[in-house]
Amino acid sequence: IFVYNADGTPASFNPIKIITGAYTDTLYNSTRGAVADKNGNILWSSYNNVERINYQTGAGINQQIYSGGTLTACAVDTAGDVFVAPVIPGNPIQVWGSDFTNNGNAVDSSIGFSRTLAVSPDGNTIYWPGYSNNSVYVYNRPDAFSPYALKDTVLRGFSCESMAWDPKTGYLWASSGSGDLNNPPNQDTTVKTYYTAPTWYAVDTKTWTIKDSLKWNYFHSSDVVRPRGLAFSPDGNTAYVTGYGESNYPVVEAFARPTTGVKNEGSNVVTNFTMSQNYPNPFNPSTEISYSVAKAGYVNIKVYDMLGRLVTTLVNENKSTGNYTVRFDASRYASGTYIYQMNAGGLLITKKMIFLK
Repeated sequence: IFVYNADGTPASFNPIKIITGAYTDTLYNSTRGAVADKNGNILWSSYNNVERINYQTGAGINQQIYSGGTLTACAVDTAGDVFVAPVIPGNPIQVWGSDFTNNGNAVDSSIGFSRTLAVSPDGNTIYWPGYSNNSVYVYNRPDAFSPYALKDTVLRGFSCESMAWDPKTGYLWASSGSGDLNNPPNQDTTVKTYYTAPTWYAVDTKTWTIKDSLKWNYFHSSDVVRPRGLAFSPDGNTAYVTGYGESNYPVVEAFARPTTGVKNEGSNVVTNFTMSQNYPNPFNPSTEISYSVAKAGYVNIKVYDMLGRLVTTLVNENKSTGNYTVRFDASRYASGTYIYQMNAGGLLITKKMIFLK
């Protein structure tokens, strides 16, 4: 297990080949994924074994064997319960307590090959992304004392191999599929979808609408990458992704959330709602948009691409009378013309800006 600090330097206990501490174990088998438990320690899936590793020292805390064969990455709810699931279909999805006590099956027989799963914070909903199912199955129970039942099939067209919750927005991020011929997206013939590979999409699980996305950067034209890992920093401002493939490329890519802080330019007498042309324009990679609020109230400023798709929301809150400036950082977006629109005081003001890398 290779361990790195946030700045990319190796940790003092990197790499881990033999786990020591509360127990001793030599690592030798296939890694299936890693997630953090409720205390930040690492749950490492290695074939059919889950290791709990102290994230500060690399020492082993405890371990448990799963009886259903090779494991996916685990999932954890806020109570600390651990959800373990199989790669190979037909085996159970189990719920373990925070101490790894087996509390029984959530699902007796899994459907489809999988690499991961997700669970709602309260532990009452399981999102099962068997990548060979070309969709995500949603299992739900009304309370902790009731059995789980299959309630819905969502994200049709996804061949998902990694999922993670965004701690800042509460959205569930999921990969759409790989770039190879085995599990690309859009294979569900019952619906027409246009997801791209290898891309992670942010999904609002209340409405099952796409809110954002990020894409693995190819380093060679022949790259075939399977998007198998995703994690967020605790503040949700950085996403870390990793892929499985056959070419030489960086193991982990980091994506930073665009900064869109708003500055209050003072409360001089303002008689109209206005929004100025962004400056600079064209810009690379960021620009500022000034606007005036004539009467206290709700202000919304959004950025769209030329196809009318929402790129980001810069302002979405009540503002007092005054002059403001908001910054748009487009470093993660493609070059081109964008439309920005202000909705305030019953007025809709629209302008264009040009991003040139």
